[in-house]
Amino acid sequence: MIIRRALTLCAAVLFPFIASAENPQYAVSKSKGKVKVFILAGQSNMEGRGFPEPLTWQVGQEKYRERYTHFLKDGDYDAFTKKVKETTDPNDKRKTPTYLWSTRRDVWINYLGKHGDLTVGYGAPREGFGPEFNFGHVVGNHYDEQVLLIKASWGGRALARGFLPPSSMLTDVEYAKLAEAQNDENKAWNAAEPARIEAHNKRVAEQNKKDQKKRRLRQFKPREMVTIEQYKEQFGKDYRNMVSEVHGCLGELGKRFPGYENQGYDIMGFVWFQGWNDQYQDRWLTYEKNMANFIRDVRKEFKAPNMKFVIGQMGNDGMAPDKPGSPRDYIKKAQAGVPGQAEFKGNAICVRTDRYWDMDAHAIYTGPGGWSKDADKWRRFGNDRPYHYYGSPWLFAQVGTAFGKGMLELLK
Repeated sequence: MIIRRALTLCAAVLFPFIASAENPQYAVSKSKGKVKVFILAGQSNMEGRGFPEPLTWQVGQEKYRERYTHFLKDGDYDAFTKKVKETTDPNDKRKTPTYLWSTRRDVWINYLGKHGDLTVGYGAPREGFGPEFNFGHVVGNHYDEQVLLIKASWGGRALARGFLPPSSMLTDVEYAKLAEAQNDENKAWNAAEPARIEAHNKRVAEQNKKDQKKRRLRQFKPREMVTIEQYKEQFGKDYRNMVSEVHGCLGELGKRFPGYENQGYDIMGFVWFQGWNDQYQDRWLTYEKNMANFIRDVRKEFKAPNMKFVIGQMGNDGMAPDKPGSPRDYIKKAQAGVPGQAEFKGNAICVRTDRYWDMDAHAIYTGPGGWSKDADKWRRFGNDRPYHYYGSPWLFAQVGTAFGKGMLELLK
Protein backbone atom coordinates (compact mmCIF):
# COMPACT_ATOMS: atom_id res chain seq x y z
CA MET A 1 0.00 0.00 0.00
CA ILE A 2 2.80 2.40 0.91
CA ILE A 3 4.66 1.61 -2.32
CA ARG A 4 1.52 2.10 -4.43
CA ARG A 5 0.81 5.46 -2.78
CA ALA A 6 4.41 6.59 -3.34
CA LEU A 7 4.16 5.72 -7.02
CA THR A 8 0.88 7.63 -7.30
CA LEU A 9 2.39 10.71 -5.68
CA CYS A 10 5.42 10.47 -7.96
CA ALA A 11 3.20 10.35 -11.04
CA ALA A 12 1.23 13.36 -9.82
CA VAL A 13 4.43 15.38 -9.51
CA LEU A 14 5.87 14.36 -12.88
CA PHE A 15 2.65 14.48 -14.87
CA PRO A 16 0.29 16.97 -13.14
CA PHE A 17 -1.97 17.32 -16.19
CA ILE A 18 -2.97 13.71 -16.79
CA ALA A 19 -6.57 13.68 -17.97
CA SER A 20 -9.11 12.01 -15.72
CA ALA A 21 -12.75 12.31 -14.81
CA GLU A 22 -11.74 14.47 -11.83
CA ASN A 23 -9.53 16.83 -13.84
CA PRO A 24 -11.56 19.85 -14.99
CA GLN A 25 -9.14 20.76 -17.77
CA TYR A 26 -11.77 20.48 -20.50
CA ALA A 27 -14.65 22.07 -18.55
CA VAL A 28 -15.91 25.63 -18.33
CA SER A 29 -14.82 27.75 -15.37
CA LYS A 30 -16.55 26.99 -12.08
CA SER A 31 -16.77 30.60 -10.87
CA LYS A 32 -18.35 33.71 -12.40
CA GLY A 33 -15.77 35.89 -10.65
CA LYS A 34 -13.51 38.29 -12.49
CA VAL A 35 -11.38 36.87 -15.30
CA LYS A 36 -7.77 36.30 -14.26
CA VAL A 37 -5.52 37.91 -16.88
CA PHE A 38 -1.87 37.07 -17.56
CA ILE A 39 0.30 38.82 -20.16
CA LEU A 40 3.10 36.90 -21.89
CA ALA A 41 5.68 38.83 -23.91
CA GLY A 42 9.17 38.56 -25.34
CA GLN A 43 10.82 37.45 -28.55
CA SER A 44 10.96 34.25 -30.64
CA ASN A 45 11.07 31.74 -27.80
CA MET A 46 8.00 33.32 -26.23
CA GLU A 47 6.37 33.14 -29.65
CA GLY A 48 6.95 29.43 -29.24
CA ARG A 49 9.16 27.00 -31.10
CA GLY A 50 7.63 23.76 -29.86
CA PHE A 51 7.22 21.69 -33.02
CA PRO A 52 4.43 19.10 -33.39
CA GLU A 53 6.52 16.61 -35.40
CA PRO A 54 8.82 15.51 -32.54
CA LEU A 55 5.89 15.63 -30.13
CA THR A 56 3.94 13.27 -32.39
CA TRP A 57 6.79 10.76 -32.55
CA GLN A 58 7.24 10.87 -28.77
CA VAL A 59 3.52 10.32 -28.20
CA GLY A 60 3.96 7.05 -30.08
CA GLN A 61 6.63 5.92 -27.59
CA GLU A 62 5.66 4.64 -24.13
CA LYS A 63 8.86 6.13 -22.71
CA TYR A 64 7.80 9.71 -23.59
CA ARG A 65 4.06 9.80 -24.18
CA GLU A 66 2.93 10.65 -20.64
CA ARG A 67 4.67 14.01 -20.98
CA TYR A 68 1.94 15.06 -23.38
CA THR A 69 -1.27 13.40 -22.16
CA HIS A 70 -2.95 16.74 -21.56
CA PHE A 71 -1.98 17.91 -25.07
CA LEU A 72 -4.18 15.28 -26.70
CA LYS A 73 -7.95 15.22 -27.13
CA ASP A 74 -9.33 13.00 -24.36
CA GLY A 75 -5.72 11.98 -23.60
CA ASP A 76 -6.10 9.32 -26.30
CA TYR A 77 -2.66 8.37 -27.61
CA ASP A 78 -3.92 5.83 -30.15
CA ALA A 79 -6.55 8.12 -31.68
CA PHE A 80 -4.02 10.93 -31.94
CA THR A 81 -1.31 8.89 -33.69
CA LYS A 82 -3.87 7.17 -35.94
CA LYS A 83 -5.28 10.49 -37.17
CA VAL A 84 -1.82 11.89 -37.87
CA LYS A 85 -0.89 8.75 -39.81
CA GLU A 86 -4.12 8.86 -41.83
CA THR A 87 -3.70 12.52 -42.79
CA THR A 88 0.04 12.55 -43.49
CA ASP A 89 0.93 12.80 -47.17
CA PRO A 90 4.39 11.25 -47.74
CA ASN A 91 4.54 12.92 -51.15
CA ASP A 92 3.81 16.41 -49.82
CA LYS A 93 5.75 17.25 -46.68
CA ARG A 94 4.39 20.80 -46.76
CA LYS A 95 0.88 19.53 -46.06
CA THR A 96 0.03 19.67 -42.37
CA PRO A 97 -1.56 16.49 -40.96
CA THR A 98 -4.55 16.65 -38.65
CA TYR A 99 -3.67 16.74 -34.97
CA LEU A 100 -6.27 15.90 -32.33
CA TRP A 101 -5.24 18.49 -29.73
CA SER A 102 -7.08 19.04 -26.47
CA THR A 103 -9.01 22.26 -25.93
CA ARG A 104 -9.32 23.91 -22.56
CA ARG A 105 -12.48 26.01 -22.22
CA ASP A 106 -11.71 27.59 -18.85
CA VAL A 107 -8.53 29.19 -20.25
CA TRP A 108 -8.72 31.65 -23.15
CA ILE A 109 -5.80 32.87 -25.21
CA ASN A 110 -5.26 35.86 -27.47
CA TYR A 111 -2.22 36.01 -29.75
CA LEU A 112 -1.77 38.62 -32.48
CA GLY A 113 -5.15 38.38 -34.17
CA LYS A 114 -5.93 34.81 -33.13
CA HIS A 115 -8.08 34.04 -30.10
CA GLY A 116 -10.09 31.24 -28.55
CA ASP A 117 -9.89 28.41 -26.02
CA LEU A 118 -6.41 27.26 -25.04
CA THR A 119 -5.00 24.63 -27.39
CA VAL A 120 -1.86 23.92 -29.38
CA GLY A 121 -1.42 26.25 -32.35
CA TYR A 122 -0.64 29.60 -30.72
CA GLY A 123 3.08 29.40 -31.48
CA ALA A 124 5.37 30.67 -34.20
CA PRO A 125 5.60 27.48 -36.32
CA ARG A 126 2.32 26.36 -37.80
CA GLU A 127 0.55 24.04 -35.35
CA GLY A 128 3.28 24.76 -32.80
CA PHE A 129 3.26 26.04 -29.23
CA GLY A 130 5.33 27.90 -26.69
CA PRO A 131 5.41 28.32 -22.91
CA GLU A 132 1.79 29.52 -22.96
CA PHE A 133 0.33 26.00 -23.23
CA ASN A 134 1.59 24.45 -20.00
CA PHE A 135 1.52 27.83 -18.28
CA GLY A 136 -2.20 28.03 -19.07
CA HIS A 137 -2.77 24.56 -17.64
CA VAL A 138 -0.92 25.35 -14.42
CA VAL A 139 -2.79 28.58 -13.68
CA GLY A 140 -6.03 27.14 -15.07
CA ASN A 141 -5.83 24.28 -12.57
CA HIS A 142 -5.33 26.81 -9.80
CA TYR A 143 -8.29 29.12 -10.45
CA ASP A 144 -12.01 28.43 -10.48
CA GLU A 145 -12.43 31.69 -12.39
CA GLN A 146 -11.90 32.02 -16.13
CA VAL A 147 -8.26 32.62 -17.11
CA LEU A 148 -7.12 34.73 -20.07
CA LEU A 149 -3.63 34.67 -21.56
CA ILE A 150 -2.67 37.62 -23.77
CA LYS A 151 0.50 36.85 -25.69
CA ALA A 152 2.40 39.62 -27.49
CA SER A 153 5.76 38.55 -28.85
CA TRP A 154 7.80 38.93 -32.00
CA GLY A 155 11.05 37.32 -33.15
CA GLY A 156 14.40 39.09 -33.09
CA ARG A 157 13.56 41.82 -30.56
CA ALA A 158 15.82 43.51 -28.01
CA LEU A 159 14.87 45.00 -24.68
CA ALA A 160 17.32 47.83 -25.32
CA ARG A 161 15.63 48.70 -28.61
CA GLY A 162 12.17 47.53 -29.69
CA PHE A 163 10.95 46.69 -26.19
CA LEU A 164 12.64 49.68 -24.59
CA PRO A 165 10.26 50.98 -21.89
CA PRO A 166 9.33 54.67 -21.67
CA SER A 167 11.44 55.23 -18.55
CA SER A 168 14.56 54.12 -20.43
CA MET A 169 14.09 56.36 -23.46
CA LEU A 170 16.91 58.79 -24.21
CA THR A 171 16.64 62.53 -24.76
CA ASP A 172 16.04 64.03 -28.22
CA VAL A 173 19.60 65.38 -28.19
CA GLU A 174 20.99 61.90 -27.56
CA TYR A 175 18.86 60.39 -30.33
CA ALA A 176 20.01 63.14 -32.70
CA LYS A 177 23.64 62.19 -32.05
CA LEU A 178 22.88 58.51 -32.61
CA ALA A 179 20.98 59.25 -35.83
CA GLU A 180 23.93 61.32 -37.08
CA ALA A 181 26.32 58.46 -36.30
CA GLN A 182 24.00 56.05 -38.13
CA ASN A 183 23.95 58.27 -41.20
CA ASP A 184 27.75 58.57 -41.16
CA GLU A 185 27.94 54.78 -41.10
CA ASN A 186 25.42 54.55 -43.97
CA LYS A 187 27.41 57.04 -46.07
CA ALA A 188 30.63 55.09 -45.54
CA TRP A 189 28.88 51.86 -46.48
CA ASN A 190 27.37 53.40 -49.63
CA ALA A 191 30.80 54.65 -50.68
CA ALA A 192 32.64 51.36 -50.20
CA GLU A 193 30.04 48.70 -51.02
CA PRO A 194 29.84 49.14 -54.85
CA ALA A 195 33.51 48.23 -55.23
CA ARG A 196 33.12 45.19 -52.96
CA ILE A 197 30.07 44.00 -54.88
CA GLU A 198 31.81 44.49 -58.22
CA ALA A 199 34.77 42.38 -57.05
CA HIS A 200 32.41 39.74 -55.68
CA ASN A 201 30.41 39.55 -58.90
CA LYS A 202 33.60 39.22 -60.93
CA ARG A 203 34.62 36.18 -58.88
CA VAL A 204 31.13 34.69 -59.20
CA ALA A 205 31.08 35.22 -62.98
CA GLU A 206 34.39 33.39 -63.33
CA GLN A 207 33.12 30.55 -61.17
CA ASN A 208 29.89 30.30 -63.17
CA LYS A 209 31.92 29.68 -66.32
CA LYS A 210 33.46 26.59 -64.70
CA ASP A 211 30.55 25.32 -62.65
CA GLN A 212 27.14 24.16 -63.86
CA LYS A 213 25.54 25.58 -60.72
CA LYS A 214 24.89 29.23 -61.51
CA ARG A 215 25.29 31.61 -58.59
CA ARG A 216 23.34 34.84 -58.54
CA LEU A 217 25.10 38.17 -58.83
CA ARG A 218 24.58 40.76 -56.14
CA GLN A 219 23.02 44.17 -56.71
CA PHE A 220 23.92 47.33 -54.91
CA LYS A 221 21.13 48.85 -52.84
CA PRO A 222 22.18 52.06 -51.11
CA ARG A 223 21.22 52.62 -47.51
CA GLU A 224 18.87 55.54 -47.02
CA MET A 225 19.61 58.35 -44.61
CA VAL A 226 17.34 58.49 -41.56
CA THR A 227 15.74 61.46 -39.87
CA ILE A 228 15.90 61.86 -36.10
CA GLU A 229 12.23 60.88 -35.85
CA GLN A 230 12.73 57.78 -37.99
CA TYR A 231 15.66 56.70 -35.87
CA LYS A 232 13.84 57.39 -32.60
CA GLU A 233 10.76 55.47 -33.78
CA GLN A 234 12.69 52.18 -33.63
CA PHE A 235 13.07 52.47 -29.86
CA GLY A 236 10.10 51.25 -27.86
CA LYS A 237 8.13 50.26 -30.96
CA ASP A 238 7.49 46.72 -29.74
CA TYR A 239 6.70 47.95 -26.25
CA ARG A 240 4.01 50.21 -27.72
CA ASN A 241 2.68 47.39 -29.90
CA MET A 242 2.50 45.12 -26.86
CA VAL A 243 0.55 47.74 -24.92
CA SER A 244 -1.79 48.17 -27.88
CA GLU A 245 -2.34 44.40 -28.13
CA VAL A 246 -3.28 44.10 -24.47
CA HIS A 247 -5.60 47.12 -24.41
CA GLY A 248 -7.17 45.99 -27.67
CA CYS A 249 -7.93 42.54 -26.31
CA LEU A 250 -9.27 43.77 -22.96
CA GLY A 251 -11.48 46.29 -24.77
CA GLU A 252 -13.09 43.56 -26.87
CA LEU A 253 -13.48 40.67 -24.45
CA GLY A 254 -17.13 40.09 -25.31
CA LYS A 255 -16.43 40.16 -29.02
CA ARG A 256 -13.40 37.89 -28.97
CA PHE A 257 -14.65 35.48 -26.31
CA PRO A 258 -18.42 34.79 -26.49
CA GLY A 259 -18.31 33.15 -23.05
CA TYR A 260 -17.43 36.45 -21.40
CA GLU A 261 -20.36 37.67 -19.25
CA ASN A 262 -19.15 41.16 -18.30
CA GLN A 263 -17.76 39.88 -15.02
CA GLY A 264 -14.73 42.17 -15.32
CA TYR A 265 -11.11 41.19 -15.05
CA ASP A 266 -8.03 41.42 -12.85
CA ILE A 267 -4.55 41.64 -14.37
CA MET A 268 -2.67 39.18 -12.20
CA GLY A 269 0.74 38.66 -13.76
CA PHE A 270 3.25 39.12 -16.53
CA VAL A 271 5.69 36.57 -17.98
CA TRP A 272 8.80 37.78 -19.84
CA PHE A 273 10.97 35.43 -21.93
CA GLN A 274 13.64 37.21 -23.97
CA GLY A 275 17.33 38.08 -24.05
CA TRP A 276 19.03 36.80 -27.20
CA ASN A 277 19.08 40.03 -29.21
CA ASP A 278 20.53 42.05 -26.36
CA GLN A 279 23.80 40.15 -26.74
CA TYR A 280 24.81 42.50 -29.55
CA GLN A 281 25.88 46.16 -29.94
CA ASP A 282 26.56 46.62 -26.22
CA ARG A 283 22.86 46.30 -25.42
CA TRP A 284 23.55 43.95 -22.51
CA LEU A 285 25.17 46.74 -20.52
CA THR A 286 21.80 48.35 -19.73
CA TYR A 287 19.72 45.17 -19.40
CA GLU A 288 19.16 45.26 -15.64
CA LYS A 289 18.20 48.94 -15.66
CA ASN A 290 15.87 48.43 -18.61
CA MET A 291 14.28 45.34 -17.06
CA ALA A 292 13.52 47.18 -13.84
CA ASN A 293 12.07 50.12 -15.76
CA PHE A 294 10.06 47.71 -17.89
CA ILE A 295 8.35 46.23 -14.81
CA ARG A 296 7.59 49.66 -13.36
CA ASP A 297 6.23 51.02 -16.64
CA VAL A 298 4.09 47.95 -17.36
CA ARG A 299 2.49 48.12 -13.93
CA LYS A 300 1.83 51.81 -14.36
CA GLU A 301 0.44 51.42 -17.90
CA PHE A 302 -2.10 48.78 -16.91
CA LYS A 303 -2.86 50.32 -13.50
CA ALA A 304 -1.85 47.08 -11.82
CA PRO A 305 0.69 47.94 -9.10
CA ASN A 306 0.47 44.44 -7.64
CA MET A 307 1.01 42.62 -10.92
CA LYS A 308 3.39 39.71 -10.37
CA PHE A 309 6.33 39.36 -12.74
CA VAL A 310 8.06 36.18 -13.92
CA ILE A 311 11.34 36.64 -15.81
CA GLY A 312 12.38 33.61 -17.82
CA GLN A 313 16.16 33.50 -17.68
CA MET A 314 18.01 32.62 -20.89
CA GLY A 315 18.85 28.93 -20.97
CA ASN A 316 20.55 28.43 -24.33
CA ASP A 317 23.19 25.66 -24.25
CA GLY A 318 21.70 24.28 -21.07
CA MET A 319 23.86 23.83 -18.00
CA ALA A 320 27.13 24.53 -19.84
CA PRO A 321 28.83 27.40 -17.98
CA ASP A 322 28.78 30.80 -19.65
CA LYS A 323 32.03 32.60 -20.27
CA PRO A 324 32.47 35.02 -17.36
CA GLY A 325 31.83 38.59 -18.46
CA SER A 326 30.31 37.53 -21.78
CA PRO A 327 27.11 39.25 -22.98
CA ARG A 328 25.04 36.16 -22.13
CA ASP A 329 26.57 35.90 -18.68
CA TYR A 330 25.84 39.60 -18.16
CA ILE A 331 22.21 39.30 -19.28
CA LYS A 332 21.50 36.20 -17.20
CA LYS A 333 22.90 37.85 -14.10
CA ALA A 334 20.80 40.94 -14.83
CA GLN A 335 17.68 38.81 -15.21
CA ALA A 336 18.38 37.15 -11.88
CA GLY A 337 19.38 40.42 -10.25
CA VAL A 338 16.17 42.42 -10.81
CA PRO A 339 13.96 40.29 -8.51
CA GLY A 340 16.61 40.73 -5.84
CA GLN A 341 16.15 44.50 -5.77
CA ALA A 342 14.25 45.67 -2.69
CA GLU A 343 11.16 46.94 -4.53
CA PHE A 344 10.73 43.67 -6.45
CA LYS A 345 11.26 41.17 -3.64
CA GLY A 346 8.22 38.96 -3.29
CA ASN A 347 6.52 40.30 -6.42
CA ALA A 348 8.98 39.27 -9.13
CA ILE A 349 10.92 36.06 -9.72
CA CYS A 350 13.55 34.80 -12.14
CA VAL A 351 12.95 31.27 -13.44
CA ARG A 352 15.91 29.37 -14.84
CA THR A 353 15.31 27.58 -18.14
CA ASP A 354 18.77 26.04 -18.65
CA ARG A 355 17.80 23.03 -16.52
CA TYR A 356 15.20 22.06 -19.14
CA TRP A 357 17.65 21.85 -22.03
CA ASP A 358 16.66 18.81 -24.09
CA MET A 359 19.65 16.47 -23.86
CA ASP A 360 18.14 13.97 -26.33
CA ALA A 361 17.92 16.70 -28.98
CA HIS A 362 21.34 18.02 -27.95
CA ALA A 363 23.04 14.64 -28.34
CA ILE A 364 21.81 14.26 -31.92
CA TYR A 365 22.42 17.86 -32.96
CA THR A 366 26.00 17.92 -31.68
CA GLY A 367 26.84 14.26 -32.34
CA PRO A 368 29.16 12.93 -35.06
CA GLY A 369 28.01 14.37 -38.36
CA GLY A 370 25.45 16.64 -36.71
CA TRP A 371 21.68 16.50 -37.07
CA SER A 372 21.79 16.28 -40.88
CA LYS A 373 23.47 12.87 -40.75
CA ASP A 374 20.12 11.39 -39.76
CA ALA A 375 17.44 14.07 -40.17
CA ASP A 376 14.58 11.67 -39.47
CA LYS A 377 16.09 10.68 -36.12
CA TRP A 378 16.76 14.35 -35.32
CA ARG A 379 13.11 15.28 -35.85
CA ARG A 380 12.05 12.85 -33.16
CA PHE A 381 13.28 15.40 -30.63
CA GLY A 382 13.85 18.76 -32.32
CA ASN A 383 13.43 20.79 -35.47
CA ASP A 384 15.32 24.07 -35.01
CA ARG A 385 18.59 25.72 -34.03
CA PRO A 386 20.04 25.94 -30.50
CA TYR A 387 19.00 29.59 -30.14
CA HIS A 388 15.42 28.31 -30.43
CA TYR A 389 16.11 25.53 -27.92
CA TYR A 390 16.19 23.04 -30.82
CA GLY A 391 12.44 23.48 -31.30
CA SER A 392 12.08 20.83 -28.59
CA PRO A 393 8.44 20.37 -27.50
CA TRP A 394 9.61 18.85 -24.22
CA LEU A 395 11.63 21.95 -23.37
CA PHE A 396 8.80 24.37 -24.11
CA ALA A 397 6.39 22.21 -22.13
CA GLN A 398 8.68 22.18 -19.09
CA VAL A 399 9.43 25.89 -19.34
CA GLY A 400 5.72 26.69 -19.44
CA THR A 401 5.16 24.58 -16.34
CA ALA A 402 8.04 26.29 -14.53
CA PHE A 403 6.68 29.73 -15.42
CA GLY A 404 3.27 28.74 -14.13
CA LYS A 405 4.63 27.39 -10.85
CA GLY A 406 6.76 30.49 -10.42
CA MET A 407 3.71 32.70 -10.95
CA LEU A 408 1.63 30.77 -8.42
CA GLU A 409 4.46 31.04 -5.91
CA LEU A 410 4.26 34.83 -6.22
CA LEU A 411 0.47 34.82 -6.00
CA LYS A 412 0.33 32.93 -2.70
